[in-house]
Amino acid sequence: MTESQAAKSGRMRRLIRKLRKPAIALAIGAGILIVYNLIMGAMSARWNDAQPRDPETGILIGAEELDLGPESAEAAVLLVHGFVGGSNNFGELPALLADEGYRVRAMRLPGHGTTPADFADTPSSQFSLAVLRELRALKKEHQRVYIVGHSMGGALAALAAAIEPVDGLVLAGPYFGVTYQWYYVLPPETWTKLTAPFVKWVYKSRPFIRVNRAEAKDEILSYVWIPAQGSVTLIEIGESVNDPFVLEQIACPVVLMHGTDDFAASPEAAAKAFEQIASGSTTLTWYHRSDHHRFRDSARGEVIAQPVGFVNRLEGRSSETAEASEVSVE
Repeated sequence: MTESQAAKSGRMRRLIRKLRKPAIALAIGAGILIVYNLIMGAMSARWNDAQPRDPETGILIGAEELDLGPESAEAAVLLVHGFVGGSNNFGELPALLADEGYRVRAMRLPGHGTTPADFADTPSSQFSLAVLRELRALKKEHQRVYIVGHSMGGALAALAAAIEPVDGLVLAGPYFGVTYQWYYVLPPETWTKLTAPFVKWVYKSRPFIRVNRAEAKDEILSYVWIPAQGSVTLIEIGESVNDPFVLEQIACPVVLMHGTDDFAASPEAAAKAFEQIASGSTTLTWYHRSDHHRFRDSARGEVIAQPVGFVNRLEGRSSETAEASEVSVE
């Protein structure tokens, strides 16, 4: 071996020694991720198998579609639930709207009420299309249609109203961004995009069902195991609805109901988006001590009454006008 070859060989050995530890660490890390994803996937499947379901449809109890109120009603209300939720997240609102004589349709979003894995396999475009299909079906049967959207359903409702004219829009704790906490360091959306290719499942423990009424945690339907790809889908929907061009297309009367203490859906992001809605008839209501699931939280009476009053007013059942205003509710 020549002196030059010996030098090259020495440099190669030194490089291999330097890379050995990082390579071992990388291999161990990859192995841990593989094992983690396998275990979490199995636990998700086990949880899913244990959930109570409708014996005929197989849909999770609390996620089922609801059709209430007179079929011949002139006005209908479409309810769009939120991220990993279902129709029961609206509490008594569907029944109260039906009692007022409206046709009520509480839809079930794609990938919801079945399995978390189904959510992971559903692209964001399917969510917007599903809401539009429901809206257009109601418009064929009823003269006027209103939408109430909660959380991610609020973002989807806004997207639908920007494409298809509706008679009124209620955004309850709408998702325009995740509420930032100082200890996140980076925005939650950034963390999701960074980790989603590697960490496939996230466990949503009881404390992360954001409602102040402890007893309500057992009433609220929610997937416990969240597919990382589902969180990416949520972010994509948020990015779509935050487009100023989209918000400028919303021309119907709009009510935004949000909580100053909403831990999940950012109040700041929602207020910023609300300012860009082109409608000349908007109402912003802030609820205090009312977390994300406000249809079941401490102020649920006032929260549920507001959409009912909004639709009644637009239906001419009250002398009140739907002028732009901002109010605060304790």
